[in-house]
Amino acid sequence: MANFKKLFSLKLGTLIFGHPLSSQNAEEAKLGVSGGVPVFGSDIISSEGYAPDEILYVLLLAGTLGYAYILKISLLIVLLVISIFLVYRKAIQKYPEGGGSYTIAKAYLGENFGLIAGASLTLDYILTVAVSVSSAIENLTGIIPWLAPSGHKVIADCLVILFMAWINLRGLKESARLFSFPVYLYIATLALLIGTGLVEILIHGVTPTAVATGHLASSSVSGMTWFILARAFAGGTTALTGFEAVSNGVTAFKNPAQKKAIRTLLILAIIVSLGLIGLTYLAGAYHLVPAEGNTVLNQLGLIIFGKTIPYFVLMGTAAAILVIASSTPYAGLPILLSLMARDGYTPRYFKNLGDRLVYSVGIWTLFLVSSLLIIVFHGNTHAMLPLYAIGVFISFTLTGAGLAKHTWKERGVKWQSDFVVFSFGGIVSFLVLLVFITTKFKQGAWIILLIMPLLVFIFRSIRGVYQGEIHNLEVTEEAAEEFHKHVQKLKRRRAEAKLADYKNKIIVPVYDLNLIVLKALKYAYALTPQVTAVHIASDQDRTKKLLKHWAEHHIEIPLEIVESPYRATVHDLLKYIDKIEKKGNFDTITVAIPEYVPEKLWHNVLHNQTGQLMKLMLLFRKSILVTSVPYHPVPKKILLADSSINPKN
Repeated sequence: MANFKKLFSLKLGTLIFGHPLSSQNAEEAKLGVSGGVPVFGSDIISSEGYAPDEILYVLLLAGTLGYAYILKISLLIVLLVISIFLVYRKAIQKYPEGGGSYTIAKAYLGENFGLIAGASLTLDYILTVAVSVSSAIENLTGIIPWLAPSGHKVIADCLVILFMAWINLRGLKESARLFSFPVYLYIATLALLIGTGLVEILIHGVTPTAVATGHLASSSVSGMTWFILARAFAGGTTALTGFEAVSNGVTAFKNPAQKKAIRTLLILAIIVSLGLIGLTYLAGAYHLVPAEGNTVLNQLGLIIFGKTIPYFVLMGTAAAILVIASSTPYAGLPILLSLMARDGYTPRYFKNLGDRLVYSVGIWTLFLVSSLLIIVFHGNTHAMLPLYAIGVFISFTLTGAGLAKHTWKERGVKWQSDFVVFSFGGIVSFLVLLVFITTKFKQGAWIILLIMPLLVFIFRSIRGVYQGEIHNLEVTEEAAEEFHKHVQKLKRRRAEAKLADYKNKIIVPVYDLNLIVLKALKYAYALTPQVTAVHIASDQDRTKKLLKHWAEHHIEIPLEIVESPYRATVHDLLKYIDKIEKKGNFDTITVAIPEYVPEKLWHNVLHNQTGQLMKLMLLFRKSILVTSVPYHPVPKKILLADSSINPKN
């Protein structure tokens, strides 16, 4: 019965998430350029569709005069796109492990700025999911009236976010395969729209729409001002949201990863630049007025295509790509959190790869937090929009400033041109950020300015806890010496007994060599010399480090390495126990699980509770005994009494 349940759960998991992927096949699961465009670019591609609306909403405050400036604004935005592309190209070249703004800011501006970049990107990714999905569902309310009530809309939003999480849990290749067709179809239809519109204007000229002219006659104000231009420019830069995702996810590309990431970034920059110039030119030429439920893209589609198949394809793929845009954060945020976890700023389990070689904990976290955001704001896109795009411009600013500082300091070959590019990108992004904060502060931007310091505080607190634990658990010379004396004393006591006389086998699962493990090994060896430390090798770097420490400290207990190609730690440990049990050499087999007991209850959140899962699984094994060996750390106030200890290290 137990075997049937195990087989059923395995097949069910495979059906839902696909077959587990071996660590050896990691390269096959990565993306090429054609897959990187829809996975990492869906957000920025969708953003260019509504950027003309954001520009016109502001420019038309100055009346028909605003149309004379729309193309100039878009050209300035393209100049910023070029600058940001050059900034992130350098970031990818220098840091192939990814991390983008977080890595650059931390390396060149210091820890605090790195954490600010990490916090801003985290918020931006979460808001991208919430805003994209809620906007897509709002666009469907006219077709599906059931979605109109707030409660129904929230349910639909959460279901779509869950669907996106599920697709991404199946792997990057799976999501690329699913999203490629609608994304490329949207790009092709948009290119057809712009191309056809330009040809029509060149051949037949253009007549501005009467509706727009009449509408603006009563809304014209005193004239164009620098503040209106600045607001319009800032509004149009929403077309750049998602641009940093490629630099965060370099490790998701096939080798040569850096070249493929840069090529993907270049393609996205070209698509956004040409699309934005084309759309804004046509919108200005036709004197279009954006309105809720009647976007610039919709109006251009009706004018150029009419109610034909290309129009319905354009609007259908435009709605689809708003949903697909949420795939970019699902690809980018888990990688960012994994990098921060390696540095100790987020819980360690964020760096663990799941069955499908994706950072599944990060994906589930993004699903839960973005769903919570949808529930809190009742799925209202307009309530969340003021919070949007601020995070991405903080990261743009810090990346540009960090690389400019590094270039000025190093002053290598042709450093002057690089310094100008990085400084321009950083300064302009900072000015846009100031406009966003100034104009949207009362609308809710203050929430971002409140949450970001809180996130930075949380990141630093997590690192502080981990540093304290590492210090408390480090194997000192005294601890190693005491362990050796313990083992030698027991060996002398058992000198006359044969090893085969001991019929109790004790297995000690170990992840690292620390005081927790030493305590468990001492306990086990006191009961029987038939003790084996077992390490499930799901991370080769971790395994090498453990073997090195084991040899350096001359630990007498044998260490056995069990390969775990699918990173199923508990499952592979159970298989190892089965193998020992089948040999029939022992009357009892005991699994002694080393357990760390944190000083504070909330510290448990920072540990993945693998020991608890092991105990739960072993409870169903009649012939296996399980015991916990708890380790209580020395209180910090005692540690601080030693002047040689610096709690910041």
